[in-house]
Amino acid sequence: MANVMDQRTDPAPRQTFDAIIAPIDAVTRAGNLIAGLALLMILGLITAEIFSRNLIRKSLAFSWDYAAYAMGTAFMMGAADALRNGAHVRVTAVLETVPRPLSRGLEFGACLAGLLACAALAWALSEMAWLSFQRGSTSATVVRTPLVWPQSLVALGAIILTLQCLAQLLRLARGERLAEGTAIE
Repeated sequence: MANVMDQRTDPAPRQTFDAIIAPIDAVTRAGNLIAGLALLMILGLITAEIFSRNLIRKSLAFSWDYAAYAMGTAFMMGAADALRNGAHVRVTAVLETVPRPLSRGLEFGACLAGLLACAALAWALSEMAWLSFQRGSTSATVVRTPLVWPQSLVALGAIILTLQCLAQLLRLARGERLAEGTAIE
């Protein structure tokens, strides 16, 4: 009886840069999950604050601070996945009017500029978190939250965004078109 299983011995050829892009995309998806959890945290904190003020007539001392920390976390952790899926604003009017080779060059240059800007942001935010750790900085509120924790989450989001910019640059280098979200007109 003949074996009906596929007898191919040659593995599917890996695309150029897959060993770099795939882990970056996995980290990006994890960051997006953290962003979603941060948004749920904001919902929970604000809802608890509303109920506390209206039922107990007392404000929760930590709710606004922690909601703000969660917002920064959600913003930075979700930015990389938005970039990966083409949800950021991109002005493509020029790209559509110039020849394809020039269009690719412009996209590559813009992506490289974005990578450099994100790397500078990641460096600055990481340094800020590190300085808060070294100095033992805390928030100036009643709760006195050590600032290294929320600042580290924001810095990690910036690092993930920087890595995703690198992945986008590698996608362009291997000839892919970058993802574009659906237009809202």
